[in-house]
Amino acid sequence: MSAEAPAQATPARESVRDAVADITVRRRVTLAGYISSLVIQPPGAAPVVEADLSDGTGIITLVWLGRDAVPGIEPGTRLEVSGFAAQRSGHRVMYNPRYRIERMPDEDEA
Repeated sequence: MSAEAPAQATPARESVRDAVADITVRRRVTLAGYISSLVIQPPGAAPVVEADLSDGTGIITLVWLGRDAVPGIEPGTRLEVSGFAAQRSGHRVMYNPRYRIERMPDEDEA
């Protein structure tokens, strides 16, 4: 990967965090990546927010149950998340993860 590549495309394998491609089910993991898509349920549906987190090695769906929104979470947001990996319909998921929004290296502090 070239030095000019954006930070969001840097594979997790280069850090001390777990890589999505390497995680196994029912194991506590810490992941970092960016939100590639976000699904919010329509009014009247059960409150659930789902976001796909991509770390350059794979994608895991983050699921916050009982929430209509998660402050600060939108497509493009860089996050560090931790929780237990699970599988749903053959896809990796993490329910109600703890998260921390990360600044991009070139972002100015307010």
